[in-house]
Amino acid sequence: MRKLETYIEERNIIFYLCRIRAKIAKRRNKKHLIHLISSDSKKNYHVSINDETLDENEICSLFPSRKKWRKLGEKNRYRNGKKLNSLEKNIKSLQITIEWYRENDPNAVFLKRLDIFLLSVQESIKSQEYSISEPSTYPKRKDKLKKAQTVCRPISIFNLRDRIIICLVNKYFTDLFDDLFHDNSMAFRAVKKVNGKPYSITHHDAIKEIVKYKRQNKGKKLWVSECDMKKFYDTVNHSVIKEHFKKFMNQVKRKNPELYDVNAEHLFYSYLNCYSFNKSVYPLNKDQAYFSKYNITNGVFEWVEDDLLSKHYKKLNNAKIGVPQGGALSGLIANIVLHYSDGIISNYKQKNLLYLRYCDDMIIMHPNKKICKSATSKYQESLLKLKLVPHTFKDVKKYDSTFWENKSKNPFKWGEYNKQEIPWIGFVGYELNFNGDIRIRKSSLKKEMSKQIEVINTAFNAIKGDKKRASDKYIEESIIHRLIGMSVGRVTMWNYENGINDLCWINGFSELSNNPTVAIQLKNLDRNRNKYFHKFRRRLREIKVSNSKQVNVKSNRQIIYFGKPFSYYYQAHEKLKHQVN
Repeated sequence: MRKLETYIEERNIIFYLCRIRAKIAKRRNKKHLIHLISSDSKKNYHVSINDETLDENEICSLFPSRKKWRKLGEKNRYRNGKKLNSLEKNIKSLQITIEWYRENDPNAVFLKRLDIFLLSVQESIKSQEYSISEPSTYPKRKDKLKKAQTVCRPISIFNLRDRIIICLVNKYFTDLFDDLFHDNSMAFRAVKKVNGKPYSITHHDAIKEIVKYKRQNKGKKLWVSECDMKKFYDTVNHSVIKEHFKKFMNQVKRKNPELYDVNAEHLFYSYLNCYSFNKSVYPLNKDQAYFSKYNITNGVFEWVEDDLLSKHYKKLNNAKIGVPQGGALSGLIANIVLHYSDGIISNYKQKNLLYLRYCDDMIIMHPNKKICKSATSKYQESLLKLKLVPHTFKDVKKYDSTFWENKSKNPFKWGEYNKQEIPWIGFVGYELNFNGDIRIRKSSLKKEMSKQIEVINTAFNAIKGDKKRASDKYIEESIIHRLIGMSVGRVTMWNYENGINDLCWINGFSELSNNPTVAIQLKNLDRNRNKYFHKFRRRLREIKVSNSKQVNVKSNRQIIYFGKPFSYYYQAHEKLKHQVN
């Protein structure tokens, strides 16, 4: 734990700026692919202007152009013996670039802008008169196919200075409070050193804990309950947040008074005061012109107004409810508020009780039904005091399709498959069978298949209407590279057997076990990817090349056909089998 002054040092501010700039480069790379294959001027991200590009222009003005970034030597491509992924390499490249300009070209125009920005961030954090501005709200589509309305998630976008300040303050509080959190809180935890190397708890650790607990109770049937919140970030009450935040601050003042900082406390409250869902977002449902600006028809931000009124409030007008989705401090707020629930279960002190919480998802296990039920009831009571709305707890009588539709479940027996016992449980994107098999959650599979189709449809829509400005071979290879990269990472023929699958979909499922069920799931993903890619190839032949300037590619370009080494099945299943053997 450190004082706030160390968090707002120049090098730390530069790191967050570099991370934002590197993410922009990654995002632009995706847009550049579409620009290269389409003559549609609307797809040219160099000339199109919107709120997003204006924000990008501000951050880009603090760095030299992409062509002037310094290249990394072999030594700088590794950290703690592990090779950096593409995002980490770009961050490191930017840091080295700034250092190089400091020494060799200190009068560079971008450096002057950067120094002014760095000073403004530091002065703003030190000033109790500074307030975080209200963020703009971007409606991100959730599932436009299921309903007549287009349901959206409200993503909050802060201006650049506020965004950096929020990141720095979040890092300070996350480190400051981490030792006060319970071990069963598995999300948004501080990075700590394990065996001399930095380590951060992830959702994979939650699965490891369940597997370990199951092994410790070998031969026993287990009772399990699950809970998920309705619209957690949009329903958490500001007064409740402040009440529990003050408890944490009082502990800091008592145990580590030298680490307490009034400016950080002021900025935390400023973050709360700048936004509330019921006043900043919910009224937008009456303004369809707002959604039209984002090409969204019949847009709506769903809420649980009736639940809140029936359980917690007489009126909603006087309350401030909801925190920004997309703000770095919101994850910390989830841990601060739900720490109360963690404490209730921890104080229950029942031997052999497993309780895990990942953000607003919770699971409880115990060999005894009464104890599991009692712990679940205590958890529900704690949520009532926190003015939160869980999904309705339902009894599970048999294992059928309705089992997965229920997001909160009363205790059910996890055991061998029959009419009285449920063979599978689900948590943090995984599904675990009582016999030890681990597979991917069905909803996660559907989302990945939808993303595959989205990539292909985006490319096709960009070139249809005879707006193709590259050869078929060039377009095909570009799209298949994009599909492979997002699924299994930057795999090549020379590293497919032992390469690290970073920044891709399968990286989120490193705890999968070697079993026939997951093999079928992965083959279905490969089949879906191949099916829609080959449909795209057939439709591509029907589109004429635009008269606009074409991408300069060799006419004898050979299309490379990607097989097993680049498949979901090999990278997430067969490679694992080889490593085990």
